[in-house]
Amino acid sequence: MFFTIERTHPSLWCEHNLMFVLLLCLHLLRRWLRLGRLPHYIIEGVNLFDGKLSKLLQKRLLVYIDSLIRNNLQDVFCIGIDNIGCRLQACSMRHTVQAGALRGVLLHNSIRLLLKFECLKRLNNALTVIKHKLSSSHTTFEHKLKYIIHNCFECIENSTNTMSKTAALELIKHFYALHISVQSSYYLRLQNVLDSENIRRVRYSLNSDVASSRLKFASMLYCSGHLQAAVRVLEDVERRYHSKVKAVCGYRSIQGDSDLKVFADMLLGNTDNSEPPFAFCVNFLRRESHCAPFIVLFEMNRNITEEEVAQRRYNEKLWMDSAEVDALPFLYYLQYLTYGGLGERGNKLNALRNLVSYMRDDRHHIILYHQETALNLLGHCCEMEGDYERALNVYELSLSIRDTNNAANWHVRRVLRLISG
Repeated sequence: MFFTIERTHPSLWCEHNLMFVLLLCLHLLRRWLRLGRLPHYIIEGVNLFDGKLSKLLQKRLLVYIDSLIRNNLQDVFCIGIDNIGCRLQACSMRHTVQAGALRGVLLHNSIRLLLKFECLKRLNNALTVIKHKLSSSHTTFEHKLKYIIHNCFECIENSTNTMSKTAALELIKHFYALHISVQSSYYLRLQNVLDSENIRRVRYSLNSDVASSRLKFASMLYCSGHLQAAVRVLEDVERRYHSKVKAVCGYRSIQGDSDLKVFADMLLGNTDNSEPPFAFCVNFLRRESHCAPFIVLFEMNRNITEEEVAQRRYNEKLWMDSAEVDALPFLYYLQYLTYGGLGERGNKLNALRNLVSYMRDDRHHIILYHQETALNLLGHCCEMEGDYERALNVYELSLSIRDTNNAANWHVRRVLRLISG
């Protein structure tokens, strides 16, 4: 802090600039962590790391500080001690209200985020419609998929409209990812090992959003037995999924999820006004079933009777024959499975605790689009822990949210059979 004060103008050191000057301090700390030397401000030649932080701890601290800076200090707003997070938010909001010009900037950026959110919802909606038509087509799925990708490329080559080219590129990214996933599922169905070339191609579609594409990749790696690689991908997703990430669903809406205040809150504490990312729900078509964990397949057959299918609204008919789950609960579930497969009991239980904590927190219920499916994943974790009574309770909670077209009906029957022997 002293070194930073020495290098900055005194006018910066005021209450509403607290997050900014903290960021300056952390940038300086990050530089010294890279050098492995923290000079004493008063006593020349003294390295404050000596005897206090080992090289290993310095590296770990560097990774955390770097993550903190890249996420625009969002973790600071989550500090519960002394209500620091709440007080910082209140400080930021108070200055925003007092400064008319800044209020205008916040409003402008909030509207920009809202429009981005609505755009992604429409994209997700369009993708679901096209996937449904592909699945219902009499021609081969893969042939039709290649034809769509080819048309998108033609649009890029022939169109003079920049917006059309941008839209075509976005569609190519998503359909290319689907093409790879369908191919991988076919290989795994034949019990073939995914080769490095097939895995390498996935990277071209990983930036479609902050989580869903990477989670599908991790699921593919898990199902093909590449557990260590799956762990690395999941750790990457966990680092990216900070507190300001907003979920996006094409067909389900939650009351208040499009309020302007939601997007203003996403900008709070974001000192450089960079755009917080969005995360699509994770979707698996039937043709991708061998790239998804076994329990997820129940979501593709969520009805017990044909009458339940008839009860589905038009929009629900477009996606209910596939599996769809919110990204963050699926992240924790995949971590539970993967660490379990590696025999890392401590990490496995930590993933389960994260999932339980997430589902218990009432704040998350208003941002979960597929709450019943997330509960079904939690219930299956309880089953795998051998706690069948608790699993039943979780499945019944899922059914209390949605009693028809819910895979929990199958899970309850299965667990009752296990209990009765």
